[in-house]
Amino acid sequence: MSAALASSVPVLGAPGREQPEGAAFLLLEHRQEAVVTLPRSEQSFSVAPKAGTPSGLHRRRSVARRQMLPAIRAAEVRHRLPIGLFDALIATESAYSPWAVSRAGAAGLAQLMPATAAEMGIVNRLDPLQSIEGGARYLRRMLDRFGSISLALAAYNAGPGSVLRAGGIPYNGETASYVARVLRRWTSLPLD
Repeated sequence: MSAALASSVPVLGAPGREQPEGAAFLLLEHRQEAVVTLPRSEQSFSVAPKAGTPSGLHRRRSVARRQMLPAIRAAEVRHRLPIGLFDALIATESAYSPWAVSRAGAAGLAQLMPATAAEMGIVNRLDPLQSIEGGARYLRRMLDRFGSISLALAAYNAGPGSVLRAGGIPYNGETASYVARVLRRWTSLPLD
């Protein structure tokens, strides 16, 4: 986004929260979505998107990913995670929505449960930077404990106790599919 465009777009968000430079945010239904306003000269009025361009939900996820990627990559390096793995985990967990809350009570970009967040020293699970830090730290802990990317992802999803009881990936109808989705995204997401 150009500097002129970034300065012409107001930043709205939760009080006291810094927002990524050049982004505007609107609070909609208790979640934050990126909204980019283009000058009239750059707006397109065609009904269908150009071939090869993302549209709708995919475009919002793409914008959110670009905004979060520097912090995600820094956490991957800081916690010695395989590059791109934590990015794929966040894509799977929350689709880059910092306001995502699951039926089970997991919240934030990294979908941390309250007890896990507390264990990782995270106070606000909906704060993107705290969620990234807590999730990366927890994934590193699971990798150290299980010594396998697949088992670490299973433990991230179902809990380490479930992996220990099952002697591997739990057969609970969800975890094996979750592990496969994260691994598939890991191999398909661009690194930049």
